Amino acid sequence: MEEYKAGSQEKLALLREMLTCEQNVYLWTYAGDGHLSQTNCPDLVLDTIFTSTGCKAYMLEQGQENPAPMVLGAPLGLMWCAAFEPWGSSYLMHVIGPAFNTEVSLKGLTDALRDMDIPMDFKHRLPGLLRGLPIVPTTLFFQYGLMLHFCVTGEKLERSDIQWQDQEEASQTSAPVQRDRHQTYAVEQALMWMVREGNLGYQSALDRAGGVSHGVQISGKPMEQAVISCAVFTSLCVREAIQGGLSPETAYTLGDSYIQSMTQCKTVSELITVNHEMYVDFVRRVHKHRANPNRSKQIQLCCDYIDIHLEEPITLKQLASLVGYRDYYLSRKFKQEMGVNLNDYIKFARVEKAKMLLTATNDPIRDIAKQLQFCSSSYFSQTFQQVTGLTPHQWREQGGRPAAPAGHTET
Repeated sequence: MEEYKAGSQEKLALLREMLTCEQNVYLWTYAGDGHLSQTNCPDLVLDTIFTSTGCKAYMLEQGQENPAPMVLGAPLGLMWCAAFEPWGSSYLMHVIGPAFNTEVSLKGLTDALRDMDIPMDFKHRLPGLLRGLPIVPTTLFFQYGLMLHFCVTGEKLERSDIQWQDQEEASQTSAPVQRDRHQTYAVEQALMWMVREGNLGYQSALDRAGGVSHGVQISGKPMEQAVISCAVFTSLCVREAIQGGLSPETAYTLGDSYIQSMTQCKTVSELITVNHEMYVDFVRRVHKHRANPNRSKQIQLCCDYIDIHLEEPITLKQLASLVGYRDYYLSRKFKQEMGVNLNDYIKFARVEKAKMLLTATNDPIRDIAKQLQFCSSSYFSQTFQQVTGLTPHQWREQGGRPAAPAGHTET
C-alpha cells in the first residue's frame, strides 16, 4: 500500500507539471474533512470561491456515497474536477481547477461576484484573479478528471463513469419562465448581426442573450430541448454567415459538424460549451473572410480592437501602444490604408453598433448614446443623422431601414 501511495504521488507531481505547461490549471489536495492540505496555487482566494459556490460541500457529500471522479460546476461556467484517493477509512480529495468553460465578460464577472458569499476584503482582488484563469472546453476537463483518477487509483475509467454536478439541468425543473417574444427576437437579431458582420465585439450580445432566451420550448427531457435549441441556433448562424460572405459549402459543412457534436453531448453544460464555440467560430470565419487582404496586420489589429471595445474609451495613444507605433505614424498610416482618419472610423463603427442596438433592443436612446461613449444624447443624434440621414428615433421607427433616396416613393 505504501509503495502504491508513493507511486501515486509521483504521478500527481507529473500531472501537476503537465497542467502548468501551457495554462495555469492548479491542483489541490483536501483531507477527508475538507481541510486544504496542499496546492500549487499561489492565491488561496480561489479556495474561498470553491467553498462559497457550494462545490466543496457537494464534493464532500457525494464523495462519501460514490468515489467516482466528478466534474463540479458553478456560476459563470467555472469548473473543477475531483478524484478520490483511498486513505485509511476515508479519502484524500484531489481537485483540478478552477477554469472557465467559456469566455466571460468583465460585467459578467462583476455581477456574479456580487452574488457570491465572499468576504469583502477579498472581492476587490477577484476580478483580476478570475480573468487570469484558463478557458478549458468541458470535453477536455472530463479528460483531466479521468487522468486525475488514474493517477490516484491506478484505475482506467471511461467518460461515462464521471459524475457531474449539473446545475443547469437542476434549474430546468423550476416553473416555466414567462418570455417576452419581442425581446427574444430582438436579442436574436443582435446575435445574427454579429455573425453577418463578422464583428468581434460579440460578447455584449452574448451577455444580453443569456438572460433572455430560454430556447425552444418542448415537452420532454431538458437535454432534448437544449439540443434542439442549439441545432436551430446553429442553422440561423449558417444562414447569416452565408449572408456575410462565407461560402455555402463551408457554412453548411461547418454547421452540420457542430450539430453532430451537439447530439453527442452528455450534459447541458457541455452542450452550451459546443454551442458557444460554434457561434464564435462562425463570427471569426466571417471576420477573416471580410478582412481586406491589402490591409496591414497592424491596421487590421487596430480595427479589431475598435470593434471589440466600442463601449469603452478608445484613444490614439492606446492603439499606437498596441501595435508598437508612434502616435503620429499610426494616425498617418491608418488614414492611408482605411481612407478615413482614426477618429472618424471609430465614430462610424459606433454608429453601426448603434444601428444594431436601436433595431434589436428597446434600450432608451440616451442609454445607447452613453453605452457607446457619446458625450451627450444630442451629439449622438447629430452624429447618427450625419451618417445615416435619419435621427436615432426615426431609424428605430422605420425598423432599421435607411432613408429612401431623394425622389423615391415607397409603394
